[in-house]
Amino acid sequence: MSFILITGNAVLDIVNGVDHYPQEDEEMRASNQWVGCGGNAANTARVLAAHRHRCDWAGVLATNADGERIANSLQAAGVGLEHASRQAGTSPVSCITLNQANGSRTIVHYRDLPELSAADFCQIPVERYDWLHFEGRNVAELEKMLAYTRDNIFDQPVSLEIEKQREGLAALIPLVDLVMFPRAYAQLHGFSDAESFLRDQQAKYGSIWMTCTWGEQGAWAIDQLGVVFHAPALKVEQVVDTTGSGDVFNAGLIHALATGQLLEEALHYATELAGRKVAQQGLEGLM
Repeated sequence: MSFILITGNAVLDIVNGVDHYPQEDEEMRASNQWVGCGGNAANTARVLAAHRHRCDWAGVLATNADGERIANSLQAAGVGLEHASRQAGTSPVSCITLNQANGSRTIVHYRDLPELSAADFCQIPVERYDWLHFEGRNVAELEKMLAYTRDNIFDQPVSLEIEKQREGLAALIPLVDLVMFPRAYAQLHGFSDAESFLRDQQAKYGSIWMTCTWGEQGAWAIDQLGVVFHAPALKVEQVVDTTGSGDVFNAGLIHALATGQLLEEALHYATELAGRKVAQQGLEGLM
């Protein structure tokens, strides 16, 4: 298996399961609650570790009890923290309302902790890794991280998740080999289908592998030659929990490509894995 570096966010998730989405000013009782490690990069790292990859996470952990809880959860999942930066502050927290009627989730996120700096990242011997994946955040520092990575690796793949619109982030696309987009990002840019969006992005940023997830319609990918592939969503009896499904898709895609599957094959595997995730609570047992 591969040695993978995942750079990005790790947060404490506090999830309340409810039987319907609350109206404004409504008071209601949760049917269940659980607390655990979340965050895009952390979730992706945990799923890749479950696929038996050696996986390190690079990011910032707060030196408080919540930070220790996040660290313990990552280590218990087999994720290495050699390159985690420990800093004073408050651990990021996502308060998640999970509508158990349809599996949708609403997230209120609080953060009062510095992002990982390029100065810290540039101490990492990136040439050791077989694959390097970045969460698209902290754009000014991310640009330096990607430049350092390109200067110090050979031909290892570099992937980037672009989940949200952030100033200057799209300009970094030419620095990577694979970009992963969600439906919400495409719709924000005025697109109503994934294929048109991917062709537009490739026309703007070059012949780079790109994917775009589209919920119940599945996911699309485009290769360097402009060939578009589609993988339909896995049919599930009941959508239980969509939290982290995009992170699971990203992990499935990286795993499949890192183990030699073609892009089309990897797209189908990632889509199926994300489908199995939405049919269950949490990330356990997806392998």
